[in-house]
Amino acid sequence: MDEQSAVAVQIPARAHAVGPGWQELLTRLHQQLCTLAPGYVLTGLKEKLGGLRVQVEAEGADRSALRGAAAAAEAESVRPCEFCGAPGGVRTRNDAPGGWRKTVCDPGYGAWSAHYLMIIHGAVRDRRR
Repeated sequence: MDEQSAVAVQIPARAHAVGPGWQELLTRLHQQLCTLAPGYVLTGLKEKLGGLRVQVEAEGADRSALRGAAAAAEAESVRPCEFCGAPGGVRTRNDAPGGWRKTVCDPGYGAWSAHYLMIIHGAVRDRRR
């Protein structure tokens, strides 16, 4: 057993890396990946530039099918708010060009833009409370 397989994880073990609004998307992706390659290994899961980023590997599996499933989830992630799952879009704080990007709904945008909302270990934290 090599070092990577000793710490092999799948999406459920790392779902806390992103917000609760993307959990349904991650559950669907996990189910798809398990169908394609039951022993898949998650090598990366994060939010970047407002969208989901997923890297997976599986010995003997069709890499293009795995990548296709991950790419579809990444493309879908820019529609639901990462905080709550409501319809949203990629925005920057205060709509400033070049700022930090996050997929957020209209109701949550003001609080996120004002630095009140954040995601910590998969949970939404509101600094006003």
